Amino acid sequence: MLRVASSVLIVCALTARLTLAQQPAQPPPIEQLYKMPVVYSVAGMDKAQIRHDIVYKSAQTDKGKVDLKFDSYAPANSAPGKTYPTVVLISGGGVEGAPYDWRDAGVYQAYGRILAASGFVAVAFSKRYARGTTHGMEDTRDLVAYLREHAADLHVDQDRFAYWAFSAGGGVLASILGDSSLTTRAVLCFYCIAEADASGLSPEEADKNRRSFSSVYQVRQASHALPALLVARAGLDSPALNAGIDSLVAAALAKNLSIEVLNHPTGRHGFDILDPNDRSREIIRHAIDFLNAHVASSQP
Repeated sequence: MLRVASSVLIVCALTARLTLAQQPAQPPPIEQLYKMPVVYSVAGMDKAQIRHDIVYKSAQTDKGKVDLKFDSYAPANSAPGKTYPTVVLISGGGVEGAPYDWRDAGVYQAYGRILAASGFVAVAFSKRYARGTTHGMEDTRDLVAYLREHAADLHVDQDRFAYWAFSAGGGVLASILGDSSLTTRAVLCFYCIAEADASGLSPEEADKNRRSFSSVYQVRQASHALPALLVARAGLDSPALNAGIDSLVAAALAKNLSIEVLNHPTGRHGFDILDPNDRSREIIRHAIDFLNAHVASSQP
C-alpha cells in the first residue's frame, strides 16, 4: 500500500508540474511591459527619420485641457515633397486615467521604425480613450485631418492610408470601417477588441454600444466598399476577446471580403511583445507583406 501511495504521489506531482508548464507565463508588470520593444526587427530601422511631439489638437480631459501629440516615422533620407503610404498605429490606451502616453511605448517606437524601414510613414499618437466614450474615435479623425492638411511636410500619401489597431484600440476600428469617406486601403487587428461589451446594458444602450464600438456590427451593416482586413489572433487570449475576433472573421467572410487570419496557437495577448518565437515573428513579417500588397501598391 505504501508503494502504491508513493507512486500515486509521484504521478500527481509530475502531472501538476506538466499542468503548470502548459500554463501561459504571466505578463510582466506594466512598467516593464511599457518599455518592451517588438520581438521582430528589420535592417535599417535605426535610420528612420523621426519627428516627436507634434501637437495635432488640444482636448478636454478629466485632468483639464491637454495637448494631444503624435510622432511620425518616415523612411531614411526622405526627400522634401516625397510621400509614402501611411500607417496609423492605434494603441489600446489613452491619456485619460493612464500613467503613460502609449505613443512613447517601446512597442510603438519599434513598429514606427520597422514600418519606416519598410517604406511607410508610421504615426503613433496620443488620444483620449476613456471607456464608453467616442473621444478616441473623434481624436483619430482629427489626427487624420491634420495629417492630410500637412501631408507634404510629413511625407504622407493622402490616398494610401492603413490603420493598425492593437488590443482595446480595436474599438476605434468600428468608426473607420463605418466611414465610407476615408481613403483606407487596409485595416489590421492584432489581438484587438472587435465586439462591443453589452453586459449590464439595456437593449437600447447595447444597440448604441454596438453601433459605436463594434467592428463586427459595422462590417455586417456596411453598404460601402470595405478595405482589406488582416486579423492576428492569440490562441491563449481571453475567450471573450477571441469570440469577438471570430465573429469579425465570420462577418467578413459572409460578405466575401478580402481578409487574412493569422492564428498564434500558443500566443498570449501581446504576443508581438511577450513571445519571442518563430510564429510571432512570422505573423509580424506577414503583416508587413500585407501592407505592401494592399497599401504600398499603386493600385487600390
